[in-house]
Amino acid sequence: MLPEGQRKRSIWVAFSVLLRAVLDFAGVAALVPILLVVVKQDGGRGRMLALCGAVLLFVLLKNTLVVLLARVQSSYQLEIYREFSRRMFANYYHRGLLFLKGKSSVQLGHEVNYVCYTFSSCVLAPVFRIAGEAVLVLLMVSALVIWEPLAGLLLCASFFPLAALYVGLVRKRLRRYGMEELEARRKQSRTVVEAFRGYAELEIAQAFHTSLASFDQGLELIIRSRLRMEVYQLFPSFLSEIAIVGGLALLIGTGSGDLGLISGVFAVAAFRLIPAVRSILNSWVTLQNASHTITVVEEGISDEPRQNAQGYRHQEEDTPEGTSFTFGHTLELHGLGFAFPDGYTLFNGLNLSIRCGERIGIRGASGAGKSTIFNLMLGFFPPTSGKILIDGRELTVANRSEWHKLVGYVPQEIFIIEGTLADNVALGQPQADRRKVIQVLKQVQLKEWADELPQGLDTPLGEYGSRLSGGQKQRIGIARALYKEAEVLFFDEATSALDNKTEQEINHALEALSSQHRELTLVIIAHRESSLAFCDRIFDLDTCEIVYNNKE
Repeated sequence: MLPEGQRKRSIWVAFSVLLRAVLDFAGVAALVPILLVVVKQDGGRGRMLALCGAVLLFVLLKNTLVVLLARVQSSYQLEIYREFSRRMFANYYHRGLLFLKGKSSVQLGHEVNYVCYTFSSCVLAPVFRIAGEAVLVLLMVSALVIWEPLAGLLLCASFFPLAALYVGLVRKRLRRYGMEELEARRKQSRTVVEAFRGYAELEIAQAFHTSLASFDQGLELIIRSRLRMEVYQLFPSFLSEIAIVGGLALLIGTGSGDLGLISGVFAVAAFRLIPAVRSILNSWVTLQNASHTITVVEEGISDEPRQNAQGYRHQEEDTPEGTSFTFGHTLELHGLGFAFPDGYTLFNGLNLSIRCGERIGIRGASGAGKSTIFNLMLGFFPPTSGKILIDGRELTVANRSEWHKLVGYVPQEIFIIEGTLADNVALGQPQADRRKVIQVLKQVQLKEWADELPQGLDTPLGEYGSRLSGGQKQRIGIARALYKEAEVLFFDEATSALDNKTEQEINHALEALSSQHRELTLVIIAHRESSLAFCDRIFDLDTCEIVYNNKE
């Protein structure tokens, strides 16, 4: 799953984990000389204090190195989080419109942000802790076995069976609890977003209590999952203490020689082994609870050939270097067909030719496929049969970005970013050309309104354009297309939600633009005949016939 650069760096991170474990072992081993001196009363009080001072200095230096090594590991984890979150965000976006339509935007946002962070903090971090503490345990047990075989074996006999029993009992439960919590958190996010977006409808219907009940249900599941996790994370402490007492009992019952010294060393070892074993078991609990994120992240960052959620695989091809789209003659649909993944065929054998500078309307009953035709002509959907030609050149996924440089798209719901008026007109540009913005605002009859805004072009438009009317949003959408100097404008039911007066104003603005720029091609989807009145031709999707509008 890791990119090449991170894989190379992981070698150094693994070395830091090993070095940290060795330092922790050295810190415990440094206590043994003090114990030996105290037990055997070897030397005076001054020598003991000097030894304590030397050990204290060593421990301080050791802990300084441990902090630096811990920072190396934490930096690596957060770099992985940043890398995976960014890759997942970009991958989800580039999988195309069909994929995005088949998924919940709230779920995808949750996976990009929360799941990637959980992967870093609850999968990678526990793996580092388990690896480091396991090395430490191995070093300590090995040293104890070499120094006093019986004490080492008894330590193993008291710790490991209890740890294995704990792992065997809770493993499947933890994974199930983790999945339940993930689903609950997804539902929580969706409930909150839907309630805020649908405030007016919920308030009028007095239905907020249903959203609140769903929210409460999700909270209950999350709290229950967290409480169960707390219980499982306390178990390692109990088990460690039981293992130490049991080990000492076995040592006293079966041991021989200097039990005081052996018990002292055993206690020193246990002093560090208890938190080490506890950390291993708790980290394992956390890892199991978050193990579902591995699958989510692996799928999300996959660089497989882009395939949308409905099962269409786009054919990739190389675009010759230095070539670009030009549109000076015709946009043609040849035998175009489209079917949904469930087998439902929307249309077949569709033929249409749109000339440069033409104003053409598309009409049809709801569900006939008007918006789908737009998505096909824009290259968002792959046709199941036939092809689309721009001046004789076939439109594909590989070259559609060149086609997009020539087109503007005005949907029914205009996408407004949370920025200024200038930012929204010059969408995607790092710096807006203010003179050009003013010019296109004049063309769409928004200049006077913009002049009256408190901060002019720098006025924030609010979240999702909350401060704009429907007509203002549509005009900003048109201004955006004009700003990029689009040669073809696609209007998808752009005036259907507007009142008659505003619709007429928008249509007059479009007709004026078309008269001023005869090379500008307009393709318009509309239910209302009034929105298609100025079109040269109207393509009726129900009959697949062309209706002339007395323009030729």
